[in-house]
Amino acid sequence: MTTAKQANGCRITDIIISTFESIFIRIGSFVGRYPIACIIVSIVITMGFGGGIAMLKNENRRENLWVPSGSDNQDYRLYVTEYYKDPFFETLIFENDNILTPESLKSMLKVDEKIKAINVGRNWESICFRLGDSCFVSSILELWGFNKTIIDGLSQQDILDKINEPNPISLVTFREVNVASMLGGVDDETYIRVAKTAVSTYGVIDKSVFDESKGKYVDKDAEDWELKFIEIGTDDYEDMTVYCLATSSFDIESGGSIGGDTYFLAGGYGLLFIYIAVMLSNFTLIEHKVYIALSGVTTVGLAVVVSIGFGSYLGLIYTPVHSILPFLLLGIGVDDMFVIVQAWSNLSEGEKKKPVHEQCSLALKHAGVSITVTSITDFSAFVIGATTILPALRSFCLYCGIGILFLFIFSILFFTATLSLDQRRINSRRNACCCCIQYGDDYEPSECGQKNRFQRFFEVVYAPFLMKTPVKVVVLIITACFLGFGIWGFIELEQFFDFRWFLPADSYATEFIDASELYYPQGGLSSGIYLNNIDMFRDRSTVDALYNNVKDEKYVDSSSFSNWYEEFGQWIEENKANEQEYNNLTMWPDTEQAFQSWVQEFLRDPMGGVTYTSDVIINDESNTFEIITSRITFQHVVFKGSKEEVEAMDSIQALVDSYDFEGDGYAFAYSQFYLDYETNKVIQDELYRNMGLACLCVFVVILLLLANLQACCLVFLSVFLTLIDLAGFIHHWGLTIDTVVTIQLILSIGIAVDYAAHIGHTFLTVTGTKNERARKAITDIGPAVFNGGFSTLLAFVLLSLSSSYIFRTFFKIFFLVVLFGLFHGLVLLPVLLSWIGPAPYASAVQVDAAISTQNGSVKSNSSKDQSNNATNGTIVNSGSPSEKANFDNPAYDGEVASVPLSAEEKLQMKDVV
Repeated sequence: MTTAKQANGCRITDIIISTFESIFIRIGSFVGRYPIACIIVSIVITMGFGGGIAMLKNENRRENLWVPSGSDNQDYRLYVTEYYKDPFFETLIFENDNILTPESLKSMLKVDEKIKAINVGRNWESICFRLGDSCFVSSILELWGFNKTIIDGLSQQDILDKINEPNPISLVTFREVNVASMLGGVDDETYIRVAKTAVSTYGVIDKSVFDESKGKYVDKDAEDWELKFIEIGTDDYEDMTVYCLATSSFDIESGGSIGGDTYFLAGGYGLLFIYIAVMLSNFTLIEHKVYIALSGVTTVGLAVVVSIGFGSYLGLIYTPVHSILPFLLLGIGVDDMFVIVQAWSNLSEGEKKKPVHEQCSLALKHAGVSITVTSITDFSAFVIGATTILPALRSFCLYCGIGILFLFIFSILFFTATLSLDQRRINSRRNACCCCIQYGDDYEPSECGQKNRFQRFFEVVYAPFLMKTPVKVVVLIITACFLGFGIWGFIELEQFFDFRWFLPADSYATEFIDASELYYPQGGLSSGIYLNNIDMFRDRSTVDALYNNVKDEKYVDSSSFSNWYEEFGQWIEENKANEQEYNNLTMWPDTEQAFQSWVQEFLRDPMGGVTYTSDVIINDESNTFEIITSRITFQHVVFKGSKEEVEAMDSIQALVDSYDFEGDGYAFAYSQFYLDYETNKVIQDELYRNMGLACLCVFVVILLLLANLQACCLVFLSVFLTLIDLAGFIHHWGLTIDTVVTIQLILSIGIAVDYAAHIGHTFLTVTGTKNERARKAITDIGPAVFNGGFSTLLAFVLLSLSSSYIFRTFFKIFFLVVLFGLFHGLVLLPVLLSWIGPAPYASAVQVDAAISTQNGSVKSNSSKDQSNNATNGTIVNSGSPSEKANFDNPAYDGEVASVPLSAEEKLQMKDVV
């Protein structure tokens, strides 16, 4: 048995625990006395902070979500956005058994006519992106000039002759057409007779109107045109299949995937409401707790509203990933509510006869400390996550931190207040659903309806079974197997992300991507070298050297360059060789004036550089000529994974940065895809950094709040093993390290703490041998821990049916968190505590000693007096069935009763109680 001398005698520990318990006794008493006021205060707080939702700042741009703050690529993006007003490119893929038939071309032309007939306040001619005098449309139909009369008169052989003609010329641009790039599924590349697909691309101008909310230059008409284009492209056609992709398709479809599945939130809350009502209730007319279940769900709802509103007041961005916030707070909040209800249920029969406000104070004395441990550790983990350099992760962690803080506050104020009101209803014997119905003294609830079989299972079946030595050995073996499998998966866990994961599987955008990958195997992604404020006339040698060295890079497709500067040199050699200003030795203009004039002529020439008009930005105001900026575009080779992507970006950018130009000129390499590569570059380091710091912070917080190093180490071991198993098993479940997984792994730290911390804290508050105390901890708090974990899983289970990558990933990770968290918290930790657990708090031993002293001092009294003394209201430490049994056990009384209490200990016990 545990004696006072064997207890944790550290004065600091006693002070910390006594202080916390004293605080929660006072809070519980206040809430129990004034429940209506506490509920009103909670609602007022929610309304006050909830007003911030009107200021919600939605952010969907990946460059503002996942690109590290202060990144050079962010500056490059702003530069490119300012000077290069690239058009929207809208694409169709036409599929048939053979697209090279007169009927198929006629069908393609009909679709083309529908698209060019779109009018959104401006017609096609005024909204299209122009190359010279022609609207940009890339299609095999331009070989016949989109002329209906010509196309209607084509025979099969006419089509094949034109398609297989050497260097075919467009009748729209009068430039050579690359037919091979427009056809897919061809039968023979030497002479094409059959092609299964043809691709058409339309360029829509992006007017220079900067939309701050979208962070780019936009044109409302162009966006409306896109929506009409998508309607036409996704229509059903009898004679062929059409696949469609617009510039905004990813944003529309990925956002719709997340938003369209939010009804799972309502389903999760509904399932949780039913589960809470069933698990907390005794099935009698008086004691079932439907309103408590409703209160629990409402408590989470209040915290969600405050979290979003408060975050909006602070100006935090709200991203698509934030849609999982209600699920997260639901899972965490219900855990705390089960603990509070369990603590109230564990009160002894004598304590339950006290006034409601005293019952409330006694329940919060134990539950308050326990939920404080988990709430502060959760909050600390999120605060650490908020130190990341990734804006979306930082914002999400701050929203979560706010939610956790107010979830804790509302659990104490709102939920406990409704619990005290419900207890008053029970005391007055009123119906659980209709309070106006009151039952008389003759009402006797059924014995079956009053039994708590779940609590009984933990006390009589599970706890004794787990404490058997052979079972403990098996638990260690299973733990080792889980750990080995987890380490294996953790080592194999890769960093990889594909943006199409955000698209629903049945989306038209997904179907387009599948067709594109099948018929048009993807080449490398596009990039560019941007030349700012460089004297292109005098710095020719430096520009050429830079161009040639970039071509030699192993991550660059040397055949993919589109270099206006090189073609300009070829153009003047062909067209200006006889001009006086042309230098035959240097093959370059002799004067800057000639250079300026020829560049402008080159860019206007339909057979020359008209296609480069968007690559050369000229300041020709006030009759002056200046090339402000220009670019040379190219494609990378196809990368094998994220590691190569990052290496390619770093090597290209380092090479370009190494070149010096005269004056203020400089060059840089940039691609819109580099924004994703920048995220991949830091995401793994950010994950390990944040998880490491969060674990350290959690350890410190647990140590401070449990005030026991040995218990802290055992609780933290359970959390650490949960995280290792989680990281390993997500690899075996097909997940990789990406932005979504990173967020959820950091969140899992806070969730994993809950299951172990409650067991560890309860173990410190009960007395007996280590084996007995482990059994008591399981019996007293085990049902609440299991209910909290299972309810968390129940809240997420519907997400397994979601079409959203975010929601599906959330389900996978939190399913594993709950599984391993409950295993390590409810199975492994009690086993470890039964062998190497620390001594209980001194206050627990003092209260136990007082009980024993009382029992010993009344041995000569009647059994009735003994019963009254045993349930004296000053004894609040126990209340579980196992402890009550021990109080009646003479062997239990004898050893502890011999422990005398000093005056100081009596005073301390009085303060605690």
